Amino acid sequence: MERLLIDFSQVYGQNGTQRAARSVYSTYTDSREKKETPQVSFEDMLSDSIKKVNSLQLEAETKIRNLAIGDTEDISEVVLASSRADTALRLVMEIRNKFLDAYQALSRITG
Repeated sequence: MERLLIDFSQVYGQNGTQRAARSVYSTYTDSREKKETPQVSFEDMLSDSIKKVNSLQLEAETKIRNLAIGDTEDISEVVLASSRADTALRLVMEIRNKFLDAYQALSRITG
């Protein structure tokens, strides 16, 4: 990436009076440079999200079980793990609900 400096210190107005000096910085990228972005399919992203939610749920269950048998000294870890798992599950359920709504709307349009 290069930086381009345009200096307007000698700019004159329409009636010949000199305007205030100012400089403008602009950045641009060379069009020959191609940035490679990793191509991740939506299916892979959704699958990874569901796996992450599952692992958060299992972690919360483990911490709750350890609390019940007395192996956990800090209850805040248990509460935090449970909150994370709950929030992640709610998010996935909302995404599922939005997909179902979109599918039903498309079904009504094509039906």
